Amino acid sequence: MKDMKFRGLCYLVNVVACIITLAIITCIFPTHAFSEEYKMWTYTTLPAAPEGVCVDSQNNLYASVTFTGEVVLLKDDGSYEHVAWVPSKEESGQGQLIGMDVDAQDNIYIAYLQFSKSIDYGADLFDKQHPACHDVRVTKSGVYKIDSKTREVTPVATRADGWPFCFPDDVDIDKAGNIYLTDLTYSGIWKIWADGRVTMWSNDPLLNPTDPVSTMGVNVCVLDKEEKNIYAATTTRVGRIVKIPINEDGNAGKAELFSTGHAFFDGIEIDDEGYIYASEPALNQIIVLSPQGGGPWSLTPRKVIASGFPLQGPTSLVLRDGVLYTANLAFGVKPEQKNNAVVAVKGFSKK
Repeated sequence: MKDMKFRGLCYLVNVVACIITLAIITCIFPTHAFSEEYKMWTYTTLPAAPEGVCVDSQNNLYASVTFTGEVVLLKDDGSYEHVAWVPSKEESGQGQLIGMDVDAQDNIYIAYLQFSKSIDYGADLFDKQHPACHDVRVTKSGVYKIDSKTREVTPVATRADGWPFCFPDDVDIDKAGNIYLTDLTYSGIWKIWADGRVTMWSNDPLLNPTDPVSTMGVNVCVLDKEEKNIYAATTTRVGRIVKIPINEDGNAGKAELFSTGHAFFDGIEIDDEGYIYASEPALNQIIVLSPQGGGPWSLTPRKVIASGFPLQGPTSLVLRDGVLYTANLAFGVKPEQKNNAVVAVKGFSKK
C-alpha cells in the first residue's frame, strides 16, 4: 500500500512539474499563432482512440485504434474499413498499437506494446526502473507487418526473439526496407535492417531524459526526403527535436540538437521542402518549424498551425495532398469524454 501511495505521489509530482514547465515555456519562448484562414475538421470518428496514421503509395490513409489493436482504412466519406488485428483479435485490449508506416510494397509496419500484467500501466510509465521492461512474460512487444495483399499479420522483431524492446513507439521505413523503431523508455532508436539484423542504432543522450523524475525519451521519428537524416522528437519534460545524420554505411552519425524549448512531443512529419511539423498534446496544438530549425534554446518562433477543437491530445502526423492528418489519443482523458477522431487540417501557412 505504501509503495502504491509513493508511486501515485511521484506521478502527481511529475504531472505538476510538467504543467509548471509548460507555463514557463509558453511565457519565455515566442510563438506565432496562425492568423491566416485554415480549415480543420473531424475526418473520421473511430470506436476508440487512434494513435498511429500513415499513407501508402495509392494515397490510402490508415489509422491504428490504439487500445483495441485494430488497424483500419479511412475513407473520404467518414467511414472506415477493418484491415487487421495486431497481434490478433484474441489479444485485443492486451496491449497498445502505436506508430505505423508502409514500405515500398505498401506493407504496413506497426509498433506494438504488450502490457505487463503485474504493473500499473499509467503510473509505471514514469517509474525509473519501469518493471514492464524486465517482465519475462512480456514477449509480444515489437514490430509487426500487415501484408498489403493478404492482410496477414506476422511479427518482424519482438521480445520473443530476444530483443530487449521496452516501449516500442514509432516506426519509419526507408526505401531499402530498413525499419527505424523508437523506444520511448529505453530510450533510443533501434534499426531493424533489411537483412534481418537488429541493432540499437542510436541512444544518444539527446534522445534521453535529462531529469531524474521523467524516464520517457524519444517518441517519434521521421526520415527526410533524401533519407540522409532522421529527425526525432522527444517526450522529455522540455520537448526536443534531434537531427541524426545517416552515415554511408547506414549507421548513425553524431546527433545534434535541431530545436528545443517546446512542450513534449508526440508526433512528427516532414514535407518535401524540409519543414517539420510536430504535435504537442499537452498544449493541444500542432506547430511547424523551418528547415533551418531554431537551434539550442533559440528565440526563433515556432508557428502554430492548428489548435483547439476538434483536436484532443494530437499524436501521430502524416501529410497527404497538402492536408495534414493527426490522431486524437487524448491520453489521460476519460474514455467517455474522448473525441476518438482522426483530424484533418488544410489551408495553413507554414511560413
